[in-house]
Amino acid sequence: MKPLNLFSLIIFMFSFCCGMVNAEQKEVFDGPDGSEYEVHYIGFVSTFLDPEVAKQYQLVRSRALGIVNISVIKVDAEGKRKAVGAVVEIKMTNNLQQPQFLSSQQVVEGNAIYYLSQLQYKEGELLIFDVTIYQKAALKPCNLGLAKISIMNKFVKGLV
Repeated sequence: MKPLNLFSLIIFMFSFCCGMVNAEQKEVFDGPDGSEYEVHYIGFVSTFLDPEVAKQYQLVRSRALGIVNISVIKVDAEGKRKAVGAVVEIKMTNNLQQPQFLSSQQVVEGNAIYYLSQLQYKEGELLIFDVTIYQKAALKPCNLGLAKISIMNKFVKGLV
């Protein structure tokens, strides 16, 4: 049996659960090396994951837990796209303006690189994710910043 591809699974689940998942979105940034960088992100309820996929990546499936998935794609001058490693910092703020920093787990599947973060939420609660992405190979702290985005998401418990 072929191993499950997390990205394919997420897209497949989204096509069947449109109202319960926020569609994958992206932001585009100019990199310090002249390349363009795309930051793709999506948030969804952890029960959307197949139990085997959750087990493979040590993620907990629960109707009270959400997952934020972030990936960074470098697009060079010729238009070639390549997933790149990064340092991802996520600060989540809830309705009461209470901040929480989320840890990210790097997942590498073939040429794809994902950063997954799990979080606890209350159904329908508006959560704001301030995401800062740094170049993984940068040497000087002042040269690290690559992208900063804000994501607003409402997690709705599904029937999955």
